[in-house]
Amino acid sequence: MGRYNNNNNYQGNGNYNGGYQNNGYPTNRYQSNPSKKQVKHSGAKHTKYFPESGPNKGQEQYLTTGWRLSNRELISFRAVTTSKSKLSEKGWFGSVAVTTTNTKTGATFFHWGTMEKSTGKVVIDKMALVMNPKARNGGYTGTYLSK
Repeated sequence: MGRYNNNNNYQGNGNYNGGYQNNGYPTNRYQSNPSKKQVKHSGAKHTKYFPESGPNKGQEQYLTTGWRLSNRELISFRAVTTSKSKLSEKGWFGSVAVTTTNTKTGATFFHWGTMEKSTGKVVIDKMALVMNPKARNGGYTGTYLSK
């Protein structure tokens, strides 16, 4: 049962503090809440396919798709190998066509990138962007730092 202390202030069940700890100041609001699920902000996926039409009909092609939330806008990325894509000795395709689409505004942009054949990782140097389908938690699409 609740009680009053010497200053005639109600103390509830001995642990009543008005929802605050630390002498009336709120607890660290930046702590992770275990009951809240962490929200993903990006992802990527890699697939192989055989086109049924076009100049690469019947040839094995590689596709990496990615997405990223930026300023509450969803940006989608699509990287596909083309007839210009040549495999290097180290296992990277050059001249991979990358299209970016802002799903809110509909703006579409085209860039050239490189793709690693085994993992599907795509690097777009002009945007300092990487799509990595093998990253933990469903892939990663975002900026990279060159070391």
